[in-house]
Amino acid sequence: MGVDLAEVESFASQLDSPGTVYARAFTGQEQRTARLRAAVSGSPAAHLAARWAAKEAFIKAWSAALIGTPPPISQEDVVWSQIEVVADRWGRPSLTIHEPLARTVAASLEERYGPGSTSWHVSMSHDGGMAMATVIGDFSIGSERDR
Repeated sequence: MGVDLAEVESFASQLDSPGTVYARAFTGQEQRTARLRAAVSGSPAAHLAARWAAKEAFIKAWSAALIGTPPPISQEDVVWSQIEVVADRWGRPSLTIHEPLARTVAASLEERYGPGSTSWHVSMSHDGGMAMATVIGDFSIGSERDR
């Protein structure tokens, strides 16, 4: 499990600054979704801050799953847009981990726990100038045949 909290105002000012990690952290779909959701409530920055918190929470959840082993990649080497917050047609969020990060995540978990599959569950919120997210990794170890 990983949790992260972001201050929306501070995040918004950094989001608009050239050369920050935030400028490259979001996919086009994440940016469009933030603008669309802001038309109903909040600001695009609040919705993006929640997505940033989800990306950070994912890294923390992955790292927690590997406790006692060295990190497979450094935080500086994370390509943040490879961690994407997507939503189903009802607006419920989930995470999609894109290549090559998906391969690195899968290999590190398989090395630690053996073959299996992983789902990443995410919950996000923003209120009162803060955005937060929680990510929980759900690991199924072994094949369906083994269960």
